[in-house]
Amino acid sequence: MLTRLSGGLVLVALIVGCGPRLRHDDKPPPAAEIPSAKMVVEVDPSKLDATHKLAADGQFKVTGLFFKNGESRDATVNVKLTEKDGAAFRGYEFDLASVKGAAAKIDMWDDGTLTVVVPDKDDPVPGFETSNKNIKAVAVDLPGRTEPSTCYFGKDIIDMQIRCALCDLGGGKPPTLHFVDAQPDAPSAEAPAAGAAPGAAPAAPAPAAPAK
Repeated sequence: MLTRLSGGLVLVALIVGCGPRLRHDDKPPPAAEIPSAKMVVEVDPSKLDATHKLAADGQFKVTGLFFKNGESRDATVNVKLTEKDGAAFRGYEFDLASVKGAAAKIDMWDDGTLTVVVPDKDDPVPGFETSNKNIKAVAVDLPGRTEPSTCYFGKDIIDMQIRCALCDLGGGKPPTLHFVDAQPDAPSAEAPAAGAAPGAAPAAPAPAAPAK
């Protein structure tokens, strides 16, 4: 059972990962053959506000995350703004149809890697596996949701101060891939997250970076 804390984050130690694991028919190539994610955001600068965030609902593309046959595939991310208590919150959800048949290998914030495979079919539901069995998940409040979602987090904080997350794990829902606004703090003091901008701050209150 998940217990919510102020700020919306709860660490949960998971012995066995939740959600649909990869099946035989959607197994990815060996992990060594999937390039590690080196994400770059492509966004129209005219659509950004002074904090380098999208000022309205829209889209951007991410390169260097999903690969198919060894080549990067642009992933489309849909952004929707919601307001709560006078503050703007952004929901970032991947359009998985843009990366059908592709796979991603993401360094996890709590060590190891997360492999995500998007089946080459309509309305694809991603399968996933982790390189380590002892993994931690986070219960996080996603914008526009009434209940917290359980997520695995990627390690890197990239441009626009966002962190990759595989969410909706467990509860009978298909998993979804998101970005989440992240504080620039590293997951641990010993290993600063790549791409974190020192002194930067999110445009609105956001979940703190997961901590061990």
